[in-house]
Amino acid sequence: MKRIEKIKNRLFDKDFMTKKEWWGENQTILTDENIKKKPIMVRKALAVMHVAKNMPIEIKEDELIVGVPTMASVGFGKCFPDYALPEEKEEAAKSSYTEKSVFGHHPANYEKLLRLGLKGIRDEIYYNIEQKQESEMTEETYDFYSSVLISLDAVNILAHRYSVLLMEEAKKCEEPNRKKELIEMSKICTRVPENPPSSFHEALQSIWITFVLFHSTMEFLPIGRSDQYLYPYLKKDLEAGIISIEYADELVGSWLAKFGERVQLDPQQWEMHLTEQDTQYNGADPTKLEGSADAAGYANDEGYNYGTSANHWLINMILGGQTREGEDATNELTYMILRNWAFLEAVVPVMSVRLHRNTPAELYELCADILRKGSGEPVLYNDEMIIPGLQKLGISLEDARDYANDGCWETLVPGKTNFGFCATVTLQLLEYLLQGGNSLVRKRKECDLKNNLDSILTYEEFYQEYLSLVESAIRDELENKIAHSKARYKIAPSPLLSALMDDCISEGKEYSNGGAKYKFFCFMITGLASTVDSLAVIKKCVFEDNLLTLKELAEVLKQNYAGREPLRQLFINRVPKFGNDDTETDAIASRFMADYAAIVERVKQECENDYIISCGVATFEFYAKFGHDVGASADGRLAQEPLGSNFSPAIGMDTTGPTAAIKSVTKPDLMPYAIGGPLDLQINPGEVQGEQGLIRMIALMKSFIDLGGLMLTMTGVDRETMLKAQKDPMRYKNLRVRLGGLSAYFIALSKEVQDSLIRRTKHSI
Repeated sequence: MKRIEKIKNRLFDKDFMTKKEWWGENQTILTDENIKKKPIMVRKALAVMHVAKNMPIEIKEDELIVGVPTMASVGFGKCFPDYALPEEKEEAAKSSYTEKSVFGHHPANYEKLLRLGLKGIRDEIYYNIEQKQESEMTEETYDFYSSVLISLDAVNILAHRYSVLLMEEAKKCEEPNRKKELIEMSKICTRVPENPPSSFHEALQSIWITFVLFHSTMEFLPIGRSDQYLYPYLKKDLEAGIISIEYADELVGSWLAKFGERVQLDPQQWEMHLTEQDTQYNGADPTKLEGSADAAGYANDEGYNYGTSANHWLINMILGGQTREGEDATNELTYMILRNWAFLEAVVPVMSVRLHRNTPAELYELCADILRKGSGEPVLYNDEMIIPGLQKLGISLEDARDYANDGCWETLVPGKTNFGFCATVTLQLLEYLLQGGNSLVRKRKECDLKNNLDSILTYEEFYQEYLSLVESAIRDELENKIAHSKARYKIAPSPLLSALMDDCISEGKEYSNGGAKYKFFCFMITGLASTVDSLAVIKKCVFEDNLLTLKELAEVLKQNYAGREPLRQLFINRVPKFGNDDTETDAIASRFMADYAAIVERVKQECENDYIISCGVATFEFYAKFGHDVGASADGRLAQEPLGSNFSPAIGMDTTGPTAAIKSVTKPDLMPYAIGGPLDLQINPGEVQGEQGLIRMIALMKSFIDLGGLMLTMTGVDRETMLKAQKDPMRYKNLRVRLGGLSAYFIALSKEVQDSLIRRTKHSI
């Protein structure tokens, strides 16, 4: 059996089904008074060092790349040695931060690691110290440089621990070829990442061992444009005859398999690792809690996190696209990574591909072939829209061409960006307007708003009242962000990431403390489709057809349509829904998105800040959770039912085919939304079989690019297969579905999320 086949079998039959051991809980570096007196930045670096020296390490059978991150989860918590003092924790809590408020999401400058090695980055630090005036070298600057040096040493220590372990394994190994591999891998771990790699194998190992320490110290980072920064090493080795294409393929497969080894398929094996601090803000407004679990959109709710964010570490990989010079960036490694990822049937890393007018036909064909088999990925990005959109935000052309994505799908510049976002749950705001500021689900007043529905006489008046509420929410969010912009840095600094983030070393600042070149903050419309559909119903049924008053509608929604099923069906079936290429409903969407972007721009101009402020449309994988928090809505949706995901139609409401859905989402002006908004389509797998099916898939992809879409996901899993998987899960361990920000193994999901997927529309194409 080939190596990668063995590794895949190991993943599904052993790694994914074995309960993982958590490490780092109840550990501390606060062992004496001298350490306690050090600045928190240095203490954080010492905690990173503690992890590197003490975390469990292991070698897995047949692998060519070594290193296993400690167990952690975006959904269920993080374990890390205690390094913060009680008074520091107390002060941070006032801004809803803890020492675990490490945001992740930011792809590092991995090319810099390969080009310089740890040794070269140390030299860069000392060079910048020598170039600075003494007045520039404040205590904080010295502390920053010290913490980065400690963190770099920690990476090297972890690599050397693996070097020793590999030699011990070689001593015990009786199989000659494997013994030779283990000895060579041991040598590699003594050379990298301390030095720049001299081979493709070394480059892969250098990236991975650094990535292991990131992910073992709460830095849930994406992996970025891997086919770009790794390809020069593959090309050099192949041209020199150092390795064969077959061995290079084994290296790539072994490397990709490492990303998913922490996946837990059996929900019974999960354990919660949350402190009181992690959970005390549950149920609060996530837009006021930037940096907490809620703020990142990751609510600590077992029913929603099993299999979704629980099996997710914000590891996104993006391939293809353009070079910084504007040439097509597709290369041999692009295809090698995609084919190995598809064979492994992985959900980690989340895979994305950038497309543009000069993308080779072969890449379109490979993506279409993978997608029609039900993976839900790769996610497709449109360079033709995103690059100029990023330029309009103030990003240089070269950096815009080099864009990658963060831990879900938002676009940013790798190795240069400090990124943050907040969710504007627009359907919740519409509920507040109709219910006098009250939440129907939580049965409490959450918005300072009087019920003045009787005074609203026209749809335009209603719409303007709604926009005022949206503007108030956006204004509050930005003011909150500015007020607490330094709070995370003061409790959860990231010296290791700052080492691989452009401008941090030259500025002498941690990346979230003004070190990063770009400082993004994105306002996300959450619940767009249900909001638009509800506005369409209100416009037609209340103000045009006079079927009921606003006050009567509010009461119907408050009662969750009890005794009013015919009215609910009228709302659903007589008023066209977003995603069906309907002129009037799509006009409401276009107007609202334009107004939302204009509000964001106006508020940005009025608030003094140095952020690049942008817009997006997002639920991520939490469309069920967001829906769970909102009562019945005017589009006919019942209380607590899921929302449509991201920039997609409401569940089951796109009934006229995928082309119509694409037309609807490309009618608004999307330039202000270059950070992103994926259209998530469910494709009928029976329609995409054979050569003609492949041609149809490629045509749909090209139509999306030509019409000016931003991001597209397509999942081809039929309803019957999902129903069978619910009944007999162990026969469907590798069944993957797309959730809105990631893909997941279907059997690892909660039944509520499974059922929402089964309800989605399956399109014929």
